[in-house]
Amino acid sequence: MEVERTHNGGFPDPPAGEPVRTVRCRHEACGAQTRVRVPQAVPARAVRHVVCDACRQAFDCDGPDDAGVVAAAQDGGGWSQSRVWKYLSLPLAAAAVIAVLILVQAGGDETDPQSAAPSPAPPAEGAKPDAPARSSKAGGGAELVKGSSYSLALPNGWERTEPQSNATFAAAASGGGAEATLWVRRDPNLSFPEFESQSLTQLRQATGITAEVVDRTAAPTAEETIVTLAADPPQGGPDYEVTLRVAGPYRYYLATTVEPDASQTAADGAELIRSSFFPVATGKSG
Repeated sequence: MEVERTHNGGFPDPPAGEPVRTVRCRHEACGAQTRVRVPQAVPARAVRHVVCDACRQAFDCDGPDDAGVVAAAQDGGGWSQSRVWKYLSLPLAAAAVIAVLILVQAGGDETDPQSAAPSPAPPAEGAKPDAPARSSKAGGGAELVKGSSYSLALPNGWERTEPQSNATFAAAASGGGAEATLWVRRDPNLSFPEFESQSLTQLRQATGITAEVVDRTAAPTAEETIVTLAADPPQGGPDYEVTLRVAGPYRYYLATTVEPDASQTAADGAELIRSSFFPVATGKSG
């Protein structure tokens, strides 16, 4: 699979005109060093999965070297198109996402998801609740939710709800206006292209409106690939968005619904849940 971003270690370019942090990562397999440029608000330890500048292979950067903050970034054209960096640039999201990454790397006990609200389109039959999940406070008032096969940040102003339709996790904005639901399906024989096609069909059937792939973060492996689907709502209708991920034998379908009259807190919370979501494979694909 072709790598979508062939520069900056596979990361989107920082926004033009803002201070930039340079992080150095050494690829032990080929001995080359890759420099990654990120916004000043993002610490070096958040740079984890990097595409080597020399051999073009993706690798885990276990010891990122913070080279410090340098001059303002020039416009590379990649930032404005990236939903991930949009919220990493905010202190709340940066703290939440980084904490999620640290928890995932450190490991720990896990428990079961206790909350969720129905979303437009669950994956095909076979989805079932995850093992219990645990929560802990993160920076900025966000709450880290760690299940046996996923991690995500529950934003301030959101509450977990009871999952429906065999969902694994669900939550809603406290004042209404937005919901998020995660389905986890164990199907090692379902390829990413097939999963994407099925999910797109289900989103169209569930909403009764046009839906399409609106964003694709391509990577050398399916586990590193992120696909975003969205429905084209009629005027005054809610926004439906779906994030597709795979990890090991698991297929992840994270759906969010944002009503047109939703508060900014509700809308931002849905974006933070999507950008902080991180799948964790707990079984072998065989």
